Amino acid sequence: MSQSLFAIKKTKLILLFFTTMVSFCNAQIQKYHYDKEMTFLSEADNEAGISVRFNSKDKSVPVYSISYNSEKKEIRNTINFYYAYRKNIYRMDGLLYNKKYVSGNGFRTYSAESPIRYFKKASDTLYEYQSFRDLEKRIATDKDGTKIELFVANLKDNIDYSEPALFYLSEHYGISPGLGKGEIVVYANYTFSNNFSAGDYVKMKDIDEDVYFNKEQIEALIDDKYREFVTKNEPEKKPIYCSVTSFGKNTDEKTTEELNDFLGNICEYYELWNKQENNESFKTYFDSEIKRIVEIYKNNDTLNEKQLKTYLEELNQLKSQNSLENFDYK
Repeated sequence: MSQSLFAIKKTKLILLFFTTMVSFCNAQIQKYHYDKEMTFLSEADNEAGISVRFNSKDKSVPVYSISYNSEKKEIRNTINFYYAYRKNIYRMDGLLYNKKYVSGNGFRTYSAESPIRYFKKASDTLYEYQSFRDLEKRIATDKDGTKIELFVANLKDNIDYSEPALFYLSEHYGISPGLGKGEIVVYANYTFSNNFSAGDYVKMKDIDEDVYFNKEQIEALIDDKYREFVTKNEPEKKPIYCSVTSFGKNTDEKTTEELNDFLGNICEYYELWNKQENNESFKTYFDSEIKRIVEIYKNNDTLNEKQLKTYLEELNQLKSQNSLENFDYK
């Protein structure tokens, strides 16, 4: 009887240990919800832009931005975001995998003391632009004569838009316009000493989106302990091409470089997020990434027709390694 009780207690302790470990691992994964998107477009060509995502109710949720192409398709997966860690704020560069999983791959310390221009109300005249009404014009002039005009709307929703606006305006133009609650910069105009001017305007919309950050991965990068992180978190099994792969004799140096870049990103995605994604999702992602990259290459002429054909042939051959039964064990 006593042996049975001991066995039960031992089983409970083992279960508790694994439950604790799972909880610890999950604690490293932070899920954030985004409900607003602020899209900055170039008035000059209206082709491409920066989409800034944020949560209007919770400032602890990182604001992030991502670029898109002329068809408003987010074919690029590069992402920028701010990350608070050890009393510092870092501007992180990274990748957005599968439109929901973030990894960091570079950073710099961000200073809130970025260049600030003091904008003053220009006149009592109210303006209209796009769908916005009753815009107030504010002006600042630099020492070199550059004049910056901002047209500001008050949406009267009591939301603080200053952080997502600063994310874009400070990074791209070095301005911190000092917005009040409900205020957004609808349109910005820059007039230089040679009379050349360029403008950006913003569109707002509601979104319903979840994004996941791996805190341990980001902090290991900042602490220069990334090798230790990778070693500790390496999965027991993964696609063979994540360990070693070879390409056909018709694959030239440029095509090989692009193939290795693709596989490097795919393998990082699997290694970081295999506990959150099942294998079928991974295979679907592999296929969708091929389509996304090929579209970029076609638009930018990164690979010529012959190289692109070889690129696709090589990746299609590697698809067989995406099944669990063909995974490689470390």
